[in-house]
Amino acid sequence: MAAEYPEWQRLREILARIKAEGFDRLTADEIIEFGKWYRRASVELSFQRSRGADATRVAFLNDLVGQCYAYVYTAPRRPWPSVAHFFAADFPRTFRKHAILMTLAALLFFVPAIISFAITWHDKSLAAQVLPKPFIDAIDELVERHHTPHDWLPALQRISSFSLISTNNIKITFLAFAGGMTAGVVTVPLLISNGVMLGVVTAGVGLDGVRTAVNCWAFLVPHGVIELSAIYIAGGAGFVLAYALLVPGVYPRRVALVRAGKDAFILIVGVAAMLVVAATVESFFSPMNIPEVYKFSVAAVLFALLYSYLLLVGRRTKEEEEKAPQDRLMTPLPPV
Repeated sequence: MAAEYPEWQRLREILARIKAEGFDRLTADEIIEFGKWYRRASVELSFQRSRGADATRVAFLNDLVGQCYAYVYTAPRRPWPSVAHFFAADFPRTFRKHAILMTLAALLFFVPAIISFAITWHDKSLAAQVLPKPFIDAIDELVERHHTPHDWLPALQRISSFSLISTNNIKITFLAFAGGMTAGVVTVPLLISNGVMLGVVTAGVGLDGVRTAVNCWAFLVPHGVIELSAIYIAGGAGFVLAYALLVPGVYPRRVALVRAGKDAFILIVGVAAMLVVAATVESFFSPMNIPEVYKFSVAAVLFALLYSYLLLVGRRTKEEEEKAPQDRLMTPLPPV
């Protein structure tokens, strides 16, 4: 068929090179030439359709334009250098994009934690009613740990502790994320229950005395500002999926879920990175036998850095914000 339409030979040649070598091997002039030939073929296809030309020519042009479209409107590949772009733009932007769902997840986690802490502080018997016996025993172990006058996590155990902590945290956050596929039925109680456990355990330990309470919080907050944030962000990622299932909007539910899945994936990858940092702090810094004021100072710095990053990094300029929606509107539909 191609031999019957020699006027499109140049476009076929450039397309063949792109398929074999990619856009990167084209010169600037060849890329411009490819764009011109593509637009000419698109106009020709539209013209031939409107004229009711012979089906063979229309089929040839449709196939040619369709192959070109796949390369013209495919997002440029960004291999490993895109890791920097992910953390410098994609992750914080996606967090801010879903600020309402992030806030909802944070409230479902921290409000039960505060309430359960207050109730347990008033009546310690709540711990026995809410927590299983292993957790009650863990409270006593934590009290004893914070009475220890030395570094209670020996250096030789820190590597294995790092691995164990990372695995456990990733498991919890993944469950919160995957729970979005149940329309939030799993995510909501998971956030609430973890918040309740946090409040009850910290109150139970703190009731041993002011000294124990201060030592406990000095241990928790350096890694907790990152770890607890990661948990609610994972829950928010689950809500992104749940919202797409429940409120697909103008899209078919399957399409809405695919679109939401891209954002949810960005969030959960960012959460995984946060958990690695949190586990590092928890294994190598939090257990150190140093004055509490140093630990609280580090926690304050980490909190400021984390939320400055999430709320400020990767913001688009005014020109970029104006250009982004125009680009979406100008993207044509693929030929059929």
